[in-house]
Amino acid sequence: MRVVLIVIAGVVLSGCTTVPKGCFETSAILEPKKQEVMERKGSIVQLSGDSENTRPVLVLLHGATPDPSEMLEIARQWKKEYAVFLFSYNYHEPVKKVAAKFTREMQRLKAENRLGERVTVVTYSYSAIVFREAVITAPDCTLFSDASLIQLAPTAGGSRLARAMQIPLLASLVRLVSNPSAAEDPYGSFAKTIWEGEGNEKFYSVINPRRMQTILVEGDSHSLARVRNAKVQRRYKNGIGQNVTIIPKGAGVDHDYFPTEPAALEYLRKALELPFAGAEPAGKPAG
Repeated sequence: MRVVLIVIAGVVLSGCTTVPKGCFETSAILEPKKQEVMERKGSIVQLSGDSENTRPVLVLLHGATPDPSEMLEIARQWKKEYAVFLFSYNYHEPVKKVAAKFTREMQRLKAENRLGERVTVVTYSYSAIVFREAVITAPDCTLFSDASLIQLAPTAGGSRLARAMQIPLLASLVRLVSNPSAAEDPYGSFAKTIWEGEGNEKFYSVINPRRMQTILVEGDSHSLARVRNAKVQRRYKNGIGQNVTIIPKGAGVDHDYFPTEPAALEYLRKALELPFAGAEPAGKPAG
């Protein structure tokens, strides 16, 4: 039975747990931070910039993967315009625990005066859930209130691959072996808590909707866009927000390798260059 549950849990998160595709010039970013990044201890690692907050800040959150380096091509492209940080975490831990670590790390950076006046958070896939939980539960409402948010192929409302979790017995058993599967469940109490009601209201009272952009992939197998359930649709739409860009299928972008796909990163470039409410664009990436 345990083997069966592990297989089911693997299907729920299949695609998110990938390694980066392609070879990029990330060695200069990884060294000497490689070990710290790959340890995934729930810490924010600075990949570029100095200790002074003279540049705008870019905070990256990777997806449900054992290899956080999937976000390093983004860091490489923007390391000259931003002070780039990566939150490296173990996705097997309960999402509440991961979110709490992220909050503590952001509090640390703020106390060290390393966040400056302009912060943009970029989440990918599963980490949209981590960030949302962090915002909702943060003891200091001002910690994220000035941040801009860009979501890359978020599993907003949960994952379409977790639809089987609507079967109560199956859901209760899968939760015993897979914390990520529980967090991705579109039908469970956690989804209700963070994607609608007071949780949703709290999120948007902190994160200005005008400073939030979501980039989706047409036909994404992880997306709840095609699930015909009123509650699920409400949670999904709450999760993606008002400013949404959809990458067409013809662009050849795959959810599983989004952060390393040149076509996908072109959409991110446009998002980063677009002025948010009251904020000037940082400029063009290094290329």
